Amino acid sequence: MARRPKQQTLLDIAITGSWKVSATFAVVLFVITLFVIPSITNHILRAFSLALKPVGLILAVIFGFIALVKFLRQKAPSYQYGSFQQNVESKSADWRDTRTTPKEMSDAERSFFLSVNRGSHIERPTDLSLKLIRDIEWKKFEELSTAYYVEKGIRAEATSLGADGGIDIKLYQDDSGSPTSIVQCKAWNSRQVGVKQIREFLGVMTHEKIAKGFYMSSGEYSDDAKKTAKTNGITLIDGEMLLMMIKRLPEESQKRLLALATEGDYTTPSCPSCGVKMIKRSGKRGDFWGCKNYPRCRQMLHLRS
Repeated sequence: MARRPKQQTLLDIAITGSWKVSATFAVVLFVITLFVIPSITNHILRAFSLALKPVGLILAVIFGFIALVKFLRQKAPSYQYGSFQQNVESKSADWRDTRTTPKEMSDAERSFFLSVNRGSHIERPTDLSLKLIRDIEWKKFEELSTAYYVEKGIRAEATSLGADGGIDIKLYQDDSGSPTSIVQCKAWNSRQVGVKQIREFLGVMTHEKIAKGFYMSSGEYSDDAKKTAKTNGITLIDGEMLLMMIKRLPEESQKRLLALATEGDYTTPSCPSCGVKMIKRSGKRGDFWGCKNYPRCRQMLHLRS
């Protein structure tokens, strides 16, 4: 995977970040130019600051405009699910999608929304299956996993884009305010999750002082991985088991999870850094997924076989 650019300007950060980042920059600049600068009593600093005041106002307007555009263009970066607000922007080196449809829509409205907004040519599955679980991109797999716990009545919070420290979801099952379990997700289909990945996850559990962990994969696990997990309080959930657990939920819950899993372009991977859909590119070493924000973002993912 290629490295991110070493240095970014505030404008780069505003363009590639969420609308909240740009809005924060705008508010800070407005406060400084409208309230902080006029309160300066030192004559020299005051004269210098007043000279820069127009520049600050112009930058504030620019960042505010960027925030407004990004806010209007987004399709909800987080979603309300059950009684908890889920932040479904996650990271990991495998695959995801940030967009969701309004929960208040009827089935007919939802279908129309999906056909108009993205990929009307896609024939969407009408039932949850192992094939669907293995077809969805990495981010969508994390969203589905998070939503499953919420449907079970468990407070589940997905971690944000970027380096996740080996944790994709935090589960809260008591009133302590601290996570009682952590979850790692891997949308791996062409290869097994091995003992190396399980040991790394165990290291995260030890560091976080969490005794119970769940490792969720759309694929399978090696025998060594199963042995290590069994002796260290880690529950392994593969694609077949996840499907079975979803099928045990009430019918309405299954419908909501199906709608979430098949919303938008659910097979094209999202950029682990930006959250936007990636583009298939070709290079000296073959085809790969690249961020459409290149060269600002140089994230790459391997094509699934």
